[in-house]
Amino acid sequence: MTTLESLTNQCVKCGLCKDVCPTYPYIQKEDGFARGRIALAQLVLKGEIEIDSSVSTSWNQCAMCRRCEWICPNGVEFKEIMVHSRSLQREKEGDKLIKKAGLFALNALQSSPGRLALKLAGKASKFLPKEIKVPFPTGAVKFMPKPSGKAFDLRGKTFKAKEEKSKLLFFTGCLIDAFYTKTGESVIKLLNKAGYTVTIPKDIRCCGAPHYYSGNLEAFEKLKEHNIREIQSYDFDAIVVACPTCGGALSEDYGKSWKVQDFAEIIQKESLSFKGSGKKVTFHVPCHSYSAMKVNSEVFYDCIKKVNGDTLQRAPRDKSCCGFAGLFSITNPEISNKAQEQKINDLDSTGANLILTTCPGCVLNLNDGVKKHSKAQKVMHLADYLASSLIQEENPETPSHQLQTRIKSPSEKASAIT
Repeated sequence: MTTLESLTNQCVKCGLCKDVCPTYPYIQKEDGFARGRIALAQLVLKGEIEIDSSVSTSWNQCAMCRRCEWICPNGVEFKEIMVHSRSLQREKEGDKLIKKAGLFALNALQSSPGRLALKLAGKASKFLPKEIKVPFPTGAVKFMPKPSGKAFDLRGKTFKAKEEKSKLLFFTGCLIDAFYTKTGESVIKLLNKAGYTVTIPKDIRCCGAPHYYSGNLEAFEKLKEHNIREIQSYDFDAIVVACPTCGGALSEDYGKSWKVQDFAEIIQKESLSFKGSGKKVTFHVPCHSYSAMKVNSEVFYDCIKKVNGDTLQRAPRDKSCCGFAGLFSITNPEISNKAQEQKINDLDSTGANLILTTCPGCVLNLNDGVKKHSKAQKVMHLADYLASSLIQEENPETPSHQLQTRIKSPSEKASAIT
């Protein structure tokens, strides 16, 4: 019996996954949620059906949010079932052009020419709006963030805490590296203030989760092997992330015993002081924070409650999928847009003027949704919100202005910074 067969046999067909699936409400078919997609995998493995256009459509319409795993009473490993099913699908059909282009772009932006080109593009687009409306061949239209003029500037540097209690390795991830560099600075600012020295590896690549979730196991293995070599050349006590998809890949799929934490898990336990300005804030819980990283969502709310003067308004469906799911929002625009609209309306119902989340992809999609649906809300990563509210007793400068050590080689230890 193959591993995939064993995994599919864990499903007892109870159907609880239907209630939490973000795609089923817009498909309304048995193969539009986890139970049906698993049943198709079983039939393919038994040789009773071939992988044809209907099977491929069902599997491609899965957002891989993994909310079905979160609710499953039998512990079915749906991610692994879908990953290996999509691997079989790739063997039969190959990659669709848009998915191939998307994964290629992730690899290209982490190459030396790609990093330079992105940074130059960010500097050249300084006076353009923060988000640019981009049409895609699939019919998707999204407001995409422009590249940061500081893209990849944090790489290969160590930011010393004044009184160091621990060393953290910050796995920034593609979106923070290329587009949301300020969020990376905010994470460092918070952790430094809490007493943690933070190192950003010089040459990490994409975590590989988009490749793995797409069934491209060969590409994932290459990225994993590269990142493991790079990470292991540094001295650290734990890995910290500000993207739950990256965190899930590092903790679940790399096969290492590293301690991987969301930055908010650390900040929750620290006695930092924050001051708000009377804003009403609400929070979108990213799917992978609780389905992949297994972070208790109260961690994020506890962090928000630390900000004196602001009011927290919980959304009724705070854990519902925002509809992004990376390439899913490009390849399945109709389903993605409907899930996004439901999410935006849910957040708007709180009356909050600021939407927070802890996933850069969700920041991108929520910003897109706010613009499309003409809402007045502002969207921020939780790290940016906390860093902007942090009460500084001393030097209030951000990490990009602090003294820092650039690592000339991974094995070179950072010198002390005063």
